[in-house]
Amino acid sequence: MRNLINNLPNRSFTKPKSWKFLESITLADPDFNESRPVDILLGADIYSNIIQEGIIRHEKSQPVAQQTRLGWILCGTVQRTFQCNVVINNIDDIRQFWSVEAIAENSRMSQDDLDCLQHYKNTTARNEEGRYTVELPFIPNFQEKLGASKPMALAQFRQLERKFSKQPQLAESYRQFIHEYQAMNHMVECNSNITPACYLPHHCVQRADSTTTALRVVFNASAKTSTGHTLNDLMKRGPNLQQDLMSLILRWRQYQFAYTADIEKMYRQIQCSTEHQNYQKILWRSSPDQRLREYQLTTVTYGMKAAPFLAMMTLKQLAADEGHK
Repeated sequence: MRNLINNLPNRSFTKPKSWKFLESITLADPDFNESRPVDILLGADIYSNIIQEGIIRHEKSQPVAQQTRLGWILCGTVQRTFQCNVVINNIDDIRQFWSVEAIAENSRMSQDDLDCLQHYKNTTARNEEGRYTVELPFIPNFQEKLGASKPMALAQFRQLERKFSKQPQLAESYRQFIHEYQAMNHMVECNSNITPACYLPHHCVQRADSTTTALRVVFNASAKTSTGHTLNDLMKRGPNLQQDLMSLILRWRQYQFAYTADIEKMYRQIQCSTEHQNYQKILWRSSPDQRLREYQLTTVTYGMKAAPFLAMMTLKQLAADEGHK
């Protein structure tokens, strides 16, 4: 129990001068008139063991003094007071609750968001297989701020190889993930002389409880280049096109049956334009005795700031193109 009772007495008061009998006894609490927290709570069985014979009674307006092993204690009434307490501990929780429960109004898009939408419409195409090809929404003149990234990516890859030497099982799982990327043509070997370019360091995230992918390689577009900028710094995020939770719940409860579906490798179903694949380069080799090779990722890459926008916008475009069928 955090708090049994408030301070006692409710507020401090001055000892009445008429209580002269207090001068001749030793009180268990000499500062009984000061409002303070309760120090100790004694049960009735303890009280009966510490109480002694001495007792002092005066007028009704004065307290009764009772002698105990701890000293004299006082019993009586004090001036009636009114205490008002304001509980503010849960204000933040209540505010958060209402912000979650409230149905959000449609927010106006910023100019950057509108530019991203227009950029998508102007640059997105569909190849002969029916897959969409998109361009990354970079800010104007981003190439001037990009800087060198290969030394940083190389240093982190060597650190990754040292980790592999200590954890063979991790190394094998990592290789399998990269080999799958290659087999699906989601990464292809490339020429190192093409500039400008950006090299992405990579590492893995392990989830032992995952039923689909226990290990996932993450490509870090937030790693700083020689200019102090990251690839994500030079890219527009795009508007949030995901439906808010309230709309989803309302739609879910409208019908007797509800269906859910999952798109396997959602981002990787979308091609990145050939011109922009050069900004998705990685370094890789299966073992330290092989030559270090350069690859470029050919699809939308998770880790990119604009990836969620590109994926959701492509879903909407697919619905617009194929919804009549």
